[in-house]
Amino acid sequence: MKLRTLQADARARAHELATGGALALAIFFAVAALARLEAREPASTPIAPTELSVVAKAEPEAPKVAAPPAKPVEPALTVVEGALARRQTLGHALRKAGIDGGVIDQIVDAMSPVFNFRYAKVGDAFRASLSPAGELIEFAYTRSPIEAYTLKRQGEDLVAQKHEPKVVVQRAQLAGVITNNLYQSVVALGESGELAHDFAEIFAWDVDFSKAQPGDEFNAVYERRFYETKSGPVYLGPGRILAARFSNRDDDFTAIYFETNPAKGGYYRPDGSAAQRQFLQAPLNYRRISSQYAASRLHPVLGIRRPHLGVDYAAAHGTPVWSVSDGTVVFVGRNGGLGNTVTVRHRAGYETRYGHLSGFAKRLRVGDRVRQKQVIGFVGSTGLSTGPHLHFEFTLNKKQVNPATVRIPQGDPIGPGRMGEFTKARNELLALIGPTPFRIPTNEAL
Repeated sequence: MKLRTLQADARARAHELATGGALALAIFFAVAALARLEAREPASTPIAPTELSVVAKAEPEAPKVAAPPAKPVEPALTVVEGALARRQTLGHALRKAGIDGGVIDQIVDAMSPVFNFRYAKVGDAFRASLSPAGELIEFAYTRSPIEAYTLKRQGEDLVAQKHEPKVVVQRAQLAGVITNNLYQSVVALGESGELAHDFAEIFAWDVDFSKAQPGDEFNAVYERRFYETKSGPVYLGPGRILAARFSNRDDDFTAIYFETNPAKGGYYRPDGSAAQRQFLQAPLNYRRISSQYAASRLHPVLGIRRPHLGVDYAAAHGTPVWSVSDGTVVFVGRNGGLGNTVTVRHRAGYETRYGHLSGFAKRLRVGDRVRQKQVIGFVGSTGLSTGPHLHFEFTLNKKQVNPATVRIPQGDPIGPGRMGEFTKARNELLALIGPTPFRIPTNEAL
């Protein structure tokens, strides 16, 4: 019995030990596992609540792209620019600037469809752009704000072009009383002296304006020309005179501009008769008459006395010379002491001769028909000459006559078929200019 009790106590003790040992063993293994975990993951510093921890994620490196090849640097152009000086041609100016003669010939030839350099004048501006090899790339030639020309290379060709801005025409009236001379009186009213020149030319056969007196009156209705710019219109100067009146103590002269056909116009009196003669008084714009028509004159080159059967007009070299009337060219070429000469035959037995020319109008040939004031040549000093001037001769029925005293026939009147149109135009212009002398100086747009 006692033995059984002891065995039961032993079993209970063993069970108790086994249970306690298992628990202790479990606790041991749990602590050991925690220790191993702490050893593998070291403790991190605690993050403050207000901080944000961001871990940057590495991006894969972008593949490298090769840079495009650099463009070749274009060689710089050589630019030559300037303006024509007194007694200087374009060729002289370009050669002086170092441009090759072959390039100059290219410019003249390529520009010929749009401009003839015989008309070049002092102050004309030029600008040439050339490659390092000396090839012409572009050329610009400017004569005024409304007249410019360019050459541009297109492949192997040089293409010429004329540039003209839009021109606006406005009618105006200028009237006043001569105080000294016509030119100064016009300028005093604020207009260009060109208007005085054009006004005097209309009445050149009726009035000697060099003898105009203070108190003589002038009145003109004319066109004012403007060209458009980004900042507004700019005044170019006076254009065509449409109606003109001149009054002195002895007489009153009136002229109306009328076009008898689209290509030709002229000035007529109110009754339709021509205000101008068949021939112009002079064949060019000249500075002065250097030698008059004379039966005997000491020749400046030969040093002997001989007839001088013409009039010499002093003018700058290259000044355009025009035919004084419609006619037919009967001679072009060299003519002894007269040098380069043109002779034009007109109707009713008249002929005119133009000598000492530097050159002729392009493509002028014997047999060509020319119109009044058409350019036929240019002032020079060829032949027996001491300086640039034009020698002008007038013949009637093959006999030389004094151009200053020969009786010039009247121009053609308005034909019966156009009289109705002329009367309408005349009445409109006379209403503007007034039927009587205009005694109050004025310069105003109409």
